[in-house]
Amino acid sequence: MPRPSALYVPHLLNAKDIEPEERFSQISHNLSSYGIDVVNNRRPEDIIAQHKTISGVMGDYCSAFGSKNDTIFDPHKTKDSMIYISLIVQGNQRIDGRENKSSTQIDQGMLILHERNDYYHYQATDVKQLYIIPHIDQVKTIFTGKLNRPVISLDNHHLATFLKSHMLLLDYQSATLNSKETSLIVDNLHHMALLMMADVAKEQGLISEGKQNHIFNAAKSYIKQNFSQHELSPDLISKILRCSRASLDRAFNEQGISVMLLIKSVRLNAARELLENNRTLRIEQISWLCGFVNHSLFSKLFREKYKVSPKTWRDNFKGSL
Repeated sequence: MPRPSALYVPHLLNAKDIEPEERFSQISHNLSSYGIDVVNNRRPEDIIAQHKTISGVMGDYCSAFGSKNDTIFDPHKTKDSMIYISLIVQGNQRIDGRENKSSTQIDQGMLILHERNDYYHYQATDVKQLYIIPHIDQVKTIFTGKLNRPVISLDNHHLATFLKSHMLLLDYQSATLNSKETSLIVDNLHHMALLMMADVAKEQGLISEGKQNHIFNAAKSYIKQNFSQHELSPDLISKILRCSRASLDRAFNEQGISVMLLIKSVRLNAARELLENNRTLRIEQISWLCGFVNHSLFSKLFREKYKVSPKTWRDNFKGSL
């Protein structure tokens, strides 16, 4: 299904709202953008599909229920692999790896980690499944390789029960939550998911550490404490950390991000929090306090990341404060 145009607002798709003769083509077209091909062309009146997606800054939360279906993921049809955590609420699903002949049965109640990085054949019958799908740039800070098997069970992880309960609560209560409440829950679900993924990465030997990891961690900490400084730059940070600019750049390259990109991300996150929680500051003041000298550039970068202007973002949270 297409990604929502607004963050933290449930985006709904129901096959009942689509004319029967158009159901298969529309659903197939929506799935194709994710590299998914529908195998069986069922009778239109037999197609049941109820999807809900909530997009956040860190990724998506999805709830999907569907009738019997067979789909195939083709890795060549997407730019990046996808890794996600899912909970089977109802029914069961079978995942077959087409090249390595691996096969996994996922039953009701299971919490699993799955990476779409190869050809996979999915078979499901009357399945309801909840997903936490982080943006690939979040995942790349954790994984430097790919999982060695299609599915990894997370049921024994110490956060599993907590994550399951909150995924279910969000599914049941999303219609009653305002934008502020939804953002807190969705973002925290993603934080928990990334913690669990990091534990799996350690077990699998995929954690992004690197020879210059100590420099990256020190620089990241300094940026988070000093993002409001207008003169903050890679040269200044390397001077503060007493390392060469080349070493600093190598440390960030190991993590797949640049110094300036991290500075921008930290500043925009800080601006978002001020917009939500401080209604006395003008937007220009927030821009300046978060390290942006050029207000127009701040507005442009904010819109690129959050898909709306700073004013619209503040207005969306007006009733939540």
